[in-house]
Amino acid sequence: MRRRWDLPALKDHIRTSEPDKKWLLSTVDSVYQSLCIYQYHKNAARKAFAAYHADHDPDGIKMFAAAMMAGSDEELEEFAAAKIASEANLIAAINITRNTFDIFAQIVNAMALPNPIPIEDCTISKVRDTLPEGPLRKEITRATKLHWFRYLAGFSNTIKHRQLISHKTSQKYEEGTGEYLGGGAEVAAFKHHRKEFKSYWVQEVLQGTVEMHNEIVTLGITLNEHCLTPATP
Repeated sequence: MRRRWDLPALKDHIRTSEPDKKWLLSTVDSVYQSLCIYQYHKNAARKAFAAYHADHDPDGIKMFAAAMMAGSDEELEEFAAAKIASEANLIAAINITRNTFDIFAQIVNAMALPNPIPIEDCTISKVRDTLPEGPLRKEITRATKLHWFRYLAGFSNTIKHRQLISHKTSQKYEEGTGEYLGGGAEVAAFKHHRKEFKSYWVQEVLQGTVEMHNEIVTLGITLNEHCLTPATP
């Protein structure tokens, strides 16, 4: 069973042991709310192309017709809405996940660094590199080296500073057998800071966000252990 991050315990610690940092309570709440908002967008992105999944469109005829701009006005509107819902909610799921790492960094910055970084300069990478050696730094270093963290960071920075990454409708087939697996969307390959990221089916990227969402919870548990465990003499 997956471990749970005890946020109430962390908030109680802030209130009782570090009352001068009560402003952090709203930051802890922001992390929790961000994790909840992520779940909303993840679920909406997964459901966007539900009408074109293999169980509803077993031969892909509906998907193919819509992509070719055939069918009734109602069918074309349904297809256009699915495309927008998929792209908009995928972008939101990626951005909220990546941003939550930096909100979490604000808590670590205030509670675990002897000399905190100015709030406006605080990021997960700067906090990681400034932390003293120990389990918390080790876990943040591990998480920020993961493929999906780098993918989400690269995606988020690219669409923020350069351009949207192509999100095109696609039909998926089983390699070898050619069995139709359903319709959906594919995220184009892109390059960020000389690192190339390949194209992924939307559902694969969403699974990557799930993994990073779980990593935030793991880091939160490690932070609790760092702050709430009495120091050994």
